[in-house]
Amino acid sequence: MSYSYSSPSSYSSTYTPPLETYFLPGYGISRPFLQSHICFYLGPRAFVRPYTHQGRDGFLVSAPGKPLTQIDDIREQSRAWEMQTAARMSSDGDGYAYLNQPVHISARERLR
Repeated sequence: MSYSYSSPSSYSSTYTPPLETYFLPGYGISRPFLQSHICFYLGPRAFVRPYTHQGRDGFLVSAPGKPLTQIDDIREQSRAWEMQTAARMSSDGDGYAYLNQPVHISARERLR
């Protein structure tokens, strides 16, 4: 008697769940932080891009499975990341230089 056997992994590797897309309000979330850490929260197929929905700025998140639920954690980690980045970029190293503040570059001279 001869049996034919096919591995179950060949069946599971062909199925990929569809991506769910939803809006995430951007208040208190740094775009570079979210773009570089989204895979940690939602898996390797997740991606995010800036988006405006009904006049509100935020992000369009696409990922398989459930929507993102750790929004408060992301806001806290994003703020910490922003402060670390500002500390690295500031010359005095206090960590608060230009964090979400207008930065004066130079006065524009009038043309005569």
